[in-house]
Amino acid sequence: MSVVTEALSLLNLQSFNLCVATSGGLDSTVLLEALIQLGFKPNILHINYQLRGEESEKDEAFVRSLAKKYQLEIEVVHCPQELTKGKGINLQEAARTFRHQLFQDFIQKSPDNRVLLGHHLDDQIETFFLQLLRGSGIFGLGGMHSERNGIIRPFLELSKAELKSFAIENKIDWREDASNDENKYKRNQFRNLLIPQLLESNPELSNSIHLIQSVFRDTQQEIREELKPKLQIWEKQFQISFEEWTALTIEQQIGCCSHFGWPFWTIERIQELKDSELSSKIDKSPLFKTKDGFSWNSNFAEIMQWEFKIEEVEFLPTHFNKWEVYLDSNKCTLPIKMDFATASDTIQRIGVNGKSSVFKLLKDSGIPEQWRNSYPVFRSGEEIVWIPGISISKKHLADSSTQLIIKAYKDFVDR
Repeated sequence: MSVVTEALSLLNLQSFNLCVATSGGLDSTVLLEALIQLGFKPNILHINYQLRGEESEKDEAFVRSLAKKYQLEIEVVHCPQELTKGKGINLQEAARTFRHQLFQDFIQKSPDNRVLLGHHLDDQIETFFLQLLRGSGIFGLGGMHSERNGIIRPFLELSKAELKSFAIENKIDWREDASNDENKYKRNQFRNLLIPQLLESNPELSNSIHLIQSVFRDTQQEIREELKPKLQIWEKQFQISFEEWTALTIEQQIGCCSHFGWPFWTIERIQELKDSELSSKIDKSPLFKTKDGFSWNSNFAEIMQWEFKIEEVEFLPTHFNKWEVYLDSNKCTLPIKMDFATASDTIQRIGVNGKSSVFKLLKDSGIPEQWRNSYPVFRSGEEIVWIPGISISKKHLADSSTQLIIKAYKDFVDR
């Protein structure tokens, strides 16, 4: 048995539904062919980024031919060009985000689903230097994990030379990506120029870096175990207070980002949220500010557990509050119904001439952007008569002369 098939055999993959992300290049093609040799029938996922013209189409045709040859299920996805082309777009980051979302889509369909990637030891070494250049801590310098969050990388202990040797011995064809020889990207600069020079000076450098990365990954696991009780609570609450967040060490904050799948630059943005240097939302992330911290749940109704009651009453109360409203039935289009706010909604509120934007009132009241279209409002026909806790329509309000009073109120009994 070769080192390639042995690496796969040690993983006990028989109980999983496997999907191989196959580009047509050496690494992923060897991974697919080795699985076939071991009797597996994995699904194939091929992503055509449409970046290299005819070559991209030839890559797709090659991978389709592999699927046909082995009678495998294949999904080909064309990455929308607006995601990878345009001013200010980081091509490699955009492509990575796109494909990892596809991986997670497959993984989340079943607890038995796994995605296999062909990354190898040489990729790990390149990642180490890239993260070192970025000033990363142990979570970056630790490199890729052999198995994490449903993604399996069986070849991280094997060099590219070993994969190539397997391909030649087994007469496996693959596609060469000419862009790998272009040194405009940092990874290619390390791969083609810097790392070969360093290895020439010290042939054992790869082994040393591999050992360092193993130590860093062990430390990552210790941090995750230490954070585990807090993470379990935060997962249920969908929010973290600024007090809790600032009590974490920087490595714990990075571990938290890693756990929830947030990019590490989020840490700096959270500090800006805390210092009120940002608006309520962190761009390109799921995070937004709450009263005492930040949250990542877009369903406000789910968290607040809104429960309202509507009933007829005979008298107006002596004291009023914003969580109940008294309406004149003759001024309303019945029935009064609860709905959710939209960006075009307005209200004629008490003490103000003209109409006011409901979304602006929600913003002024500190309701985060993600929650505004989940905030409950009450309508009379198409008109807003009440924004619970925030504002009431003067046009529909009951007074002492009202003969039939409708009371709508939030039920706090179960809170």
